Amino acid sequence: MGAGKNMLRGFIFMIFYVGFTIIVPFLTFTFIRNLVISGIDITLSQQSYENIIFWVVAFGLLISGCSFFTYSSPKQSIRRGAFALIQILINCMYLWSYKFSGATAVEFDIITFNGNVVIDLQQMILVYMGIYTLTILIKVYDLADFVINREKIRTERWEK
Repeated sequence: MGAGKNMLRGFIFMIFYVGFTIIVPFLTFTFIRNLVISGIDITLSQQSYENIIFWVVAFGLLISGCSFFTYSSPKQSIRRGAFALIQILINCMYLWSYKFSGATAVEFDIITFNGNVVIDLQQMILVYMGIYTLTILIKVYDLADFVINREKIRTERWEK
């Protein structure tokens, strides 16, 4: 694939990651901040709403930037393997930021009935962390494979 196509591909994936790591969580937390369901006011009583949004946006920008470099690199290149590994590690920190910013224990106040509801999402985050651990192992293997078979990959690329 040519350099222009690689750059376009990297830009498209960067936009995709901006949408799913920044825009969707931002809109979700903004939408659930004040809900009205069947005439009942439900408000998010998290004091750390701004803290959650800050960490989501910060790590979302890092993930989006790394995704550009990952997907604009040639296939089976050391650069692509290195950026893919970095991107997975940043994804882990992104999930971890949900845990420590207070987003895993979402607390809602039900004003009409003078009560509250707490939704604990910590187990779901920990399951994703387990999946990312396996993905890290695969990316480390890919990077080692790209380094060991570098000459073979280059000759196959030049033959095309």
